[in-house]
Amino acid sequence: MAKKQAAPRGDLKEKRERFEEAGKFPVGKLISVSVIVLGLAFGGFAAYQYFVVPQAVGGATVDSGVTYPAGRVPMVPFDGAQQTAEGLSFPVQTLKDSLIVGLSYERSQPMPAGYQAATGGNGLPLLSYISPKGNLVVATSFCEPCRGDTFHIDGNALVCDVCFTRWDLDTLEGLSGGCMAYPPEEVAAELIADTVFIPNADLEAWTPRAF
Repeated sequence: MAKKQAAPRGDLKEKRERFEEAGKFPVGKLISVSVIVLGLAFGGFAAYQYFVVPQAVGGATVDSGVTYPAGRVPMVPFDGAQQTAEGLSFPVQTLKDSLIVGLSYERSQPMPAGYQAATGGNGLPLLSYISPKGNLVVATSFCEPCRGDTFHIDGNALVCDVCFTRWDLDTLEGLSGGCMAYPPEEVAAELIADTVFIPNADLEAWTPRAF
């Protein structure tokens, strides 16, 4: 009977190393997988916050927080805003006194003919208020489907005077009504000392959504 040959020592060593390696806990691989999973989870949360959770409107902090009086708070027209080649400005004290003010900006860029027919000109109505969070908010004062250009505050909602659609004051997200998809559109605004300044870039570039 032929004698069985012993396996080469090199093969035994290689098998032993593979066996020992197989018994080790894959720490490096676990760390890599954990980093990938955490990255995906963080990215998903950030995307949810950006695309799903309503974002607060407003820029500069004017107050630490605002609690509006019970009942209807009407918009107060303000004719004293100063329009220059750079934009529109008005005293912030006017906003603090009236809570919500209505303004008008005369455009140099023509609006669509349908808009001019509906509004009687080329002016862009604006509104401004201090959000419940205390932020300065400036937006277009125009509910496009119903052609309403005046609003009031009721609780923590901005309400169109024509169709009574309601939007959240902190986010301008629709709450109820027929025009929820057309909230007043926020425009850029700054607080310079005791003056609210609205640069004309957004005002000149704005285009109606429902014409």
